[in-house]
Amino acid sequence: MTNSAIKNFFSTFWISLQNPQSLVFKGVLLCWHLLFVLVAWNDRVKRGISDAHFYWAENHTIADKSWFSFFYYGSDLLVFFNYPFIKLGVPFWWGFLLYGILGYFAILKFVEWISLLFGTRFQVGSFNILLLLFFWPNLHYWTAVLGKEPLVFWSLVVLFLGITKQQFRNFSFWIAVLVLFAIRPHVGLLLLVAGTTAYLITGKESLFSKAKKAFLLIPIGLLLFYMVLQLSKIRYFNWDRILRFNRGSLVSFDDSGSYVPMETYTVFYRVVSFFFRPFLWEAYDFKTLLVGVDNLIYLLFHAVAIGLLICNFSKLKALQLPMWFYTAVIFTLLCGFIFIFRYANLGIFMRTKIMYAPFMAVALLWIMREIKNVNKS
Repeated sequence: MTNSAIKNFFSTFWISLQNPQSLVFKGVLLCWHLLFVLVAWNDRVKRGISDAHFYWAENHTIADKSWFSFFYYGSDLLVFFNYPFIKLGVPFWWGFLLYGILGYFAILKFVEWISLLFGTRFQVGSFNILLLLFFWPNLHYWTAVLGKEPLVFWSLVVLFLGITKQQFRNFSFWIAVLVLFAIRPHVGLLLLVAGTTAYLITGKESLFSKAKKAFLLIPIGLLLFYMVLQLSKIRYFNWDRILRFNRGSLVSFDDSGSYVPMETYTVFYRVVSFFFRPFLWEAYDFKTLLVGVDNLIYLLFHAVAIGLLICNFSKLKALQLPMWFYTAVIFTLLCGFIFIFRYANLGIFMRTKIMYAPFMAVALLWIMREIKNVNKS
């Protein structure tokens, strides 16, 4: 093969990789994702104990329990989903493959949503920055695990896609609502608050009409709050009990491998730690190096977007910001406000991040593009 033929091959490959609809893109994305399935499975096997072991009944027996004894919201629901496979003796690695494939389809949905907003390209110089989102290592790792993350991420993407298209009656939209509410009711509650607030800001109807519709969602919010109290063992609403529970949760991470003393930090540094740590210089192996690069890129997105907002403050009134944008930003802020008083572990920060960071990253790119368009006009 001549040098010219090799150059043409790689040029064609690179062009195809830029097109999310191409088989080349989907094939490369699948191979990349399966690599993380293998890594995630290997990590859990080495660890010997994890949430994944519980979900696949590796560290407890279900021999004396019926299928519907696990039909309950929260972690038990995953055992309910997995029960037939466990009973059939399907191996642990197969569970990772099953959830990993689900995570792959969730990422394809994420790609579809981004393509709807930006097309196939967001050029920074000659580089298509959307590829960073499509092949985001932390996103692929946590959607490759046997656990809640692939299901939660799929639900969130479907919901954001529905909000963007203003299609709230689709069957998949309501399945996503049910899955999110049943598996992680606290995330469902935060998204409900964020989406309702975004609707009040952007809705075209009168204030009274919007308030009336928002009022109808209060029972759903109260139900989710009740579910959160039951799962957390707080049981009933009492502010002192909630504070004690959060304090106990922070202390419980004291013996973990990547513990950070959040209680001793200022609120500002708690927020910085939750959103952007571990930093690149805190890396101690290849995996944490990848995480550090992830966080550096995410931090740069924030820095550039905030810098543009400050420099173009007088033009902000010209921006037309949609409901999904406000939902993503408010959802991210709520996650930060709640979880900085709940978690004290860098690994948990990274796992939690896939619930909000991909959507916030898209929102940051959106604001960059909108400011650019305003300046052009």
